Amino acid sequence: MLQRGEIVVERLTGRRAIVIQVAGEEITCRFPDGRLEDRYDFEVETALGVLESLLSVVISLFGIRPAERPAPSVGERPRPLLVRQPGAS
Repeated sequence: MLQRGEIVVERLTGRRAIVIQVAGEEITCRFPDGRLEDRYDFEVETALGVLESLLSVVISLFGIRPAERPAPSVGERPRPLLVRQPGAS
């Protein structure tokens, strides 16, 4: 649950705002240009701190695994390479 004074980020635009008032599912936010706007709680998420954002970047770099490739069909299988012994004619 969000509380007054927390920094949040709009999920759609990525803009940061500060929570001014929480009334059920509606949140009144103040944006850096000074305007107040109402948002629903599903439209915003809490902003990560510097350390948390750095940690999430590091985790995402090492946590991504290459996508599984489907097994090739019979016609697409690579042919084995023919290897000749050195000095053989």
